[in-house]
Amino acid sequence: MAEKMLPLDEFLKLDSDDQVEKLKRWKMDYTLKDIRETWNFKHSAQYYMLLKKLRIYERVVNKSDKFYPQPDNQRLGTDGIWRNYGGNNFNTPGDHFNFHLNTKLSGTELADKLERIAFFLRGEAKEVDVKFSVVVTEQGNAGN
Repeated sequence: MAEKMLPLDEFLKLDSDDQVEKLKRWKMDYTLKDIRETWNFKHSAQYYMLLKKLRIYERVVNKSDKFYPQPDNQRLGTDGIWRNYGGNNFNTPGDHFNFHLNTKLSGTELADKLERIAFFLRGEAKEVDVKFSVVVTEQGNAGN
């Protein structure tokens, strides 16, 4: 019989070894969607970002799982392949975060992405450098 998942506030009270143990057991019996719904997460990224903040990500996430925050010297190409830029093979700190977005999105799609970023940054004590630009295009010019 599957072990019942804890609500998020109870899970956060556990020490990190117990958190890892519970998540590994839950992953055998539940899907990521089940965990997200139990914890009221809208997006899978919120789950992965929480694991990063709790510093248990590497101990819980399998290599086959999808979400991998990329170091600053890597960027996603238009063909969907991650590439190294700058030619330097430095290792960035484990809590390093860099997000690049250069595309056209609907207002709803952009709002979803910004919510994910906001969730990740909530409670962050370090200063954050931000460059942000939003330009609304007119419907008639969208294809030109």
